[in-house]
Amino acid sequence: MAKPALGSNQQKFQRRKQDPSSRLATGVSTDALAKQVYETLMQAVDNNTGGLFFLDAPGGTGKTFVILILATIRSRCDIALALASSGIAATLLDGGRTAHSA
Repeated sequence: MAKPALGSNQQKFQRRKQDPSSRLATGVSTDALAKQVYETLMQAVDNNTGGLFFLDAPGGTGKTFVILILATIRSRCDIALALASSGIAATLLDGGRTAHSA
């Protein structure tokens, strides 16, 4: 059986997954709050202090930006876990799980 063609959403996801650094750099350079979030998360990794960070926001408020930060952390072979409160939300995260199944 032939493999179905990737849908446009899945193609966008694959592009985002392949090159998070350029999109991340754009977000950090153009938004002061995004820069603060980036620096907070990266300092927790760089200083080996870790942390638990909670994100709850409506659509269009930058959750994808945080996913790019997680991809950057993982690309450096550091550990970044993503947990979601619902199965639907978990499917949007690369390697994401629900909090109760992690």
